Amino acid sequence: MLTIIAIPKAFKGQFDAIQHNAIRSWCELEPKPEVILFGNDEGTAELARELGLRHVPEVERNEFDTPLIPAIFERGQELASNKIVAYVNSDIILGEDFMSAVEHLVAKFEGRQFLGVGRKTSIRMTDRIDFSDPQWETKLKSRAEREGFHVTYDSDFFVFPKGLYQNVPRFAIGRCYWSSWLMWDVRRRKIPMIDLTRAVVSVEPAHDYSHAKSTGGVTRLSGVEFRTNKALFRGSRYYSTANASQVLAKDGLAPAPIYFPLTSMWVRSAYWVYFLLKGDLYPYSIPLILVGRSFVTVGHEVMRRARRIRRQSARRPASTVQA
Repeated sequence: MLTIIAIPKAFKGQFDAIQHNAIRSWCELEPKPEVILFGNDEGTAELARELGLRHVPEVERNEFDTPLIPAIFERGQELASNKIVAYVNSDIILGEDFMSAVEHLVAKFEGRQFLGVGRKTSIRMTDRIDFSDPQWETKLKSRAEREGFHVTYDSDFFVFPKGLYQNVPRFAIGRCYWSSWLMWDVRRRKIPMIDLTRAVVSVEPAHDYSHAKSTGGVTRLSGVEFRTNKALFRGSRYYSTANASQVLAKDGLAPAPIYFPLTSMWVRSAYWVYFLLKGDLYPYSIPLILVGRSFVTVGHEVMRRARRIRRQSARRPASTVQA
């Protein structure tokens, strides 16, 4: 039913365990999807052989050796054995709720075009998952609920029928704008886009961008590739999961909430400030960036404690009131 396409980074440092966990989780899905790994970065061929996955070593790259989006999406659709394709970032851990959501979309749209997206839950995680433990998914989701946050309105996975994407601009993967373009292009064509966040817990272990060769290292998302992607994006609008036309929840599909357009405006404004601080104004914006990070850290801690209080309240037996 489903073909997953991905292009891993080199399996070294922080990305070794992160990507092993993600790709192994896809292999645990039922019904078992076809998985195609692109690229020849260190460890990709070895993992493909170990897990019995399809491997496409050659992929078009830019001068910084960064893979280009059309080389993955267009070639992936061409090679996929199934009618439904999912591009998934190689650090995203998926569970059975993902396959349930895909099955729901396939049944609902019956051969029509659609795009499924969803926000990721970020947690701090450096250890490898023990997939021999039948409770690994339950434990991971419990941990994500306790510790995780939706840190962005972007999507790290895209589920769609073969043929949806043609003539994609030559964005460098992982250097901003490309995922937003994929969502904007679908909505521009008035194709349904479904936010799966309420139905799917997709987990990303937190990591830095030390692998990026042209973005200023671990502290800055800018540089030549960022500016090239920005130029390719010109004329488009910064869309996110908040621009979905529908949402999938536990009880099925529903129209997008009425607050989504307002959320979308806020997201576009926030990213405008983000790119300004980390682009044109950098490094003069470092004090503002540090202040902003402090507010985010405090906000996350408040949310974490609030969730803990709610869980404790839910477990506490109801008081018996005597007349």
